[in-house]
Amino acid sequence: MSTDSGHISRDDRRILRAGRAVLAARDGRPRVTDVAFVVYAALLVALIVGAPLVRFAVLGLIEPDAAGVVAAVRPGAVALLSAIATIVVVLGGRTRGPVVPRPAAVQFLADSPLPRRLTLRRPFVASTLALAGLSVLVAGVVGLSRLLVPGERAAVSIGVAADTASVIGMTGPTVPAAVVAFVVGAVGFSLLLAVAWLLGQHGSRRTVAAVVIVAGVGGVLGLLVPGMLLVSPWGWLGLLWSPVAGGIEAMVLGSALATGDWAGLFTWGGGGGWFASVGVPVSWWPAVALVVLGAVSLLLVPRALDGLRSGPLLDQALRWQRVGMMLQSGDASGAVGGLRASPTSGRRVPLRMTGPFWLVLRRSIVGARRTPGRVALGSLILAASGAAVGLSFGLPDGVRWMLAVPAAFLAYLAVGVWCDAVRHGVESAGTPTLYGRSPRSLVLAGAVAPLLAAVVIGGIGALLGVLASAAPGGMALLQPLGWWLLLAVWIVVLRTFDAAKGPLPILLLMPVPTPFGDASSLNVLLWQSDAILLALIVGGGLTALVPVAPGAAAVLLVVVLVIVAALGFARLLKLSRPA
Repeated sequence: MSTDSGHISRDDRRILRAGRAVLAARDGRPRVTDVAFVVYAALLVALIVGAPLVRFAVLGLIEPDAAGVVAAVRPGAVALLSAIATIVVVLGGRTRGPVVPRPAAVQFLADSPLPRRLTLRRPFVASTLALAGLSVLVAGVVGLSRLLVPGERAAVSIGVAADTASVIGMTGPTVPAAVVAFVVGAVGFSLLLAVAWLLGQHGSRRTVAAVVIVAGVGGVLGLLVPGMLLVSPWGWLGLLWSPVAGGIEAMVLGSALATGDWAGLFTWGGGGGWFASVGVPVSWWPAVALVVLGAVSLLLVPRALDGLRSGPLLDQALRWQRVGMMLQSGDASGAVGGLRASPTSGRRVPLRMTGPFWLVLRRSIVGARRTPGRVALGSLILAASGAAVGLSFGLPDGVRWMLAVPAAFLAYLAVGVWCDAVRHGVESAGTPTLYGRSPRSLVLAGAVAPLLAAVVIGGIGALLGVLASAAPGGMALLQPLGWWLLLAVWIVVLRTFDAAKGPLPILLLMPVPTPFGDASSLNVLLWQSDAILLALIVGGGLTALVPVAPGAAAVLLVVVLVIVAALGFARLLKLSRPA
């Protein structure tokens, strides 16, 4: 066996195969028929569920309103979004990295004298392939929609001023070469994401902070200064997006790529004086650069794999094994609870458990302070959700739901970081009163902090979103803000309703025979996801409806809010009854 961590010998590979054979024998080797059934089921799901969803997405994106919104996405915005994706995977590596083998594999293989670049390579490759597949899917769906969008391809003559060219038909279909280049660039970028994800799991806090700062600065500069798109991988993805989307900025960038006139890009602000070339030329060098940079970054992987420590590896493996077991048993709330961050600060701050109402509110705020990273991330997502709701009021009717539905869902998730006191009040139901307050009083007091966070933090985001979408005045400003206030109350009530759910009813686990098999799992899934479905359908759907029919949307939301609040109160009373 080789003792050099930088060299993998033939004996190392032989020992690894023997070790994996032992683990496979311990877990039970799957039969050929089992593997064939899994492949068959995967193909059925892809054909029955995946293909219609892809078709629905493509057809939705080629609608005139949606096509106009897609064409309006600037290359700088794509650079910023890709930088945000990099930051998310780097920060998420501490919770769930790309290398999360089974606990037995960590103890049996990763802790062995074999180099970890060999024993941990398989899970990293699987995670990389998953990222690459997701990137190809997203880029392919958007690119295919740009190929099929109705209209004529733009052909702008040399000498047309930029401010005039902006009104010439740049919303027509793109060329296949542009889509292929964009998909190839997305694959290269997915390799960079995989390496960044591994650095988030393995790297020190300084390394993670450095990557986050570089990605953030690169994304913001790419948004503000078009010339900065030339010098960063996030900007290269934006350059590949230019000929796919079309639009005036794509023409300006295309002219610079074709003529080599780079200097003006660093001073261009969107005014006249620029001259467009014929059409939007497809430049392949950003795609090649992304693939080459992604391949070169993979050279960092062996050393990073060797640097993974057994303790954090085993912690992540055990945590995600527990999460998987809870999800299989239908305990979604327990699975989410297992992913919550442990308190890191404020453990010594004294708290009074009884007293006036404001003391109970202070307890909620101090409790949130104990997980500052989690609260900061949730507050940022809450502000972004409010901004998305404000921006959605300026979108056409046909595409407003594309922003309103995700915004309502993310707001529901973000408010959860402030709802620990609500969950504590529900958990105290049915037990002796220890704090001089009933469970109902604890739940009501605990709901004040998330309500204030949703109203203030989300309201600031909604105000910024409205200001960014147009120059509002009067009702144009009051309507989105008023709707967000009502939506904030709805989200907190929905969170309380979900917290008071209690244990899974045994009746839902009873077999439900159908011609397609046992459907009892659908009952469990619906029971677990009722609050999420309400957030998507009611919150997101009515947010998309409110600019068209504000009165009807407000009345419907109030009615549903009252019904859900009554059901949540009934759940809490049921939990409070002695067994």
